[in-house]
Amino acid sequence: MTPQNQDSSKEGWRTRNVWGFSLASLFSDMGHELVTAVLPAFLLTIAAPVIALGVIEGVSNLSQSVAALWGGNHARWTPKRKWLVVAGYVLTGLKALIALVFYWPWIVLIRTAAWVGRGERGPIRDTVIAEEVTDRNRGKAYGFRETFDTLGAIAGPLAAAVLISTVPARTLIALSAIPAVLTIAVVVVFFRDRTQSQALPAPAANETRAVWPRAFRRFRRAAVIFSIGAAPPTFFILRVLQTHVHILSLKTAALGFGLYAVHNIFYAGSSFPAGILSDRGQMKGTAVSGYLLWAAALAGFALLPQVGPWVWVVLFVLSGFSTGLIETGQKAMTAQIAPDPLRGKALGQIAGLRGLSQFAGTLLLGGLWTLGYPAWGFVAMAAAALTGGFLMMGVPSPVSAANKSRHS
Repeated sequence: MTPQNQDSSKEGWRTRNVWGFSLASLFSDMGHELVTAVLPAFLLTIAAPVIALGVIEGVSNLSQSVAALWGGNHARWTPKRKWLVVAGYVLTGLKALIALVFYWPWIVLIRTAAWVGRGERGPIRDTVIAEEVTDRNRGKAYGFRETFDTLGAIAGPLAAAVLISTVPARTLIALSAIPAVLTIAVVVVFFRDRTQSQALPAPAANETRAVWPRAFRRFRRAAVIFSIGAAPPTFFILRVLQTHVHILSLKTAALGFGLYAVHNIFYAGSSFPAGILSDRGQMKGTAVSGYLLWAAALAGFALLPQVGPWVWVVLFVLSGFSTGLIETGQKAMTAQIAPDPLRGKALGQIAGLRGLSQFAGTLLLGGLWTLGYPAWGFVAMAAAALTGGFLMMGVPSPVSAANKSRHS
């Protein structure tokens, strides 16, 4: 056990940084998901085509993936992690500027800047948690933070659903600046980088390429293929709105926001239990279950126009529940499989490559939707998610993978 893990074990796994990042995630996602919920309806009001949503999601996710690769490379080897995280949250808060937009390409630029912030700070945050929490509690720590993240994601859409009848969409988006400011304040006050006081020497590039365990490479392949099918929830909201575009109204928009809140409620509800399962050696089973349930949800969205409102609720429940399993299980697997000196790099690499895959998937879905074939887009994404699930089944469990790497 490393010295920092010994210290954190005395303190418990709910360390100052775990609490700080959890509260920051609460406020940050409150603003983020408020904008996410309103965005599909906002695009319809400015007469943007469906492909616009695909471009917005795809390009911003691509920028997030590149930033995550950079953040992962600097997650362990720089002494300025706190201020990199603060800068990331500042950039994320720029999404409130979407309130000033009347032409959708500007949204691409603003959201790209915001998602660079998300990508850059994520691997650093996850590495700090991994460094100061013991192996047996790491899944709970990730699940705890993910739960707070999703509580904010519940509050954002619910606020949008309640206020949309009295507050214009532009004003709602502008209000996302308030939780952004609170997020930055929390990080500045809470974050203490106790694991290192100065930069550590980074390993040579040829050394880092040589030490990836075979299990990690197989895990990475499964996660990347699955992520082609990781449709952003904005498409689920748009699916509901366009299914009843002939009655599009404030009531219909509030329905979409409310369903998205249901998605996030079950996301929050599954995250911490997923962390407990991960700590009991079930991280692979947790991730695989999430993959397969997500594929089932996508198949359901392909059939959405033919089913009634109660089925919509089931689909948003399914997508939210599976997201909690995937996010928590994948992070725990990454932290456990990757060699300790490369843990930050591994977290950044998984986040970055997933973003590249998601970029391809969202453009495919948005393109088919614009051509009039949204169902086929969802079917293609479900096939990718299912393939990723089957590939993940063949990945050695993290415990056996760690044993193999120690003896290799």
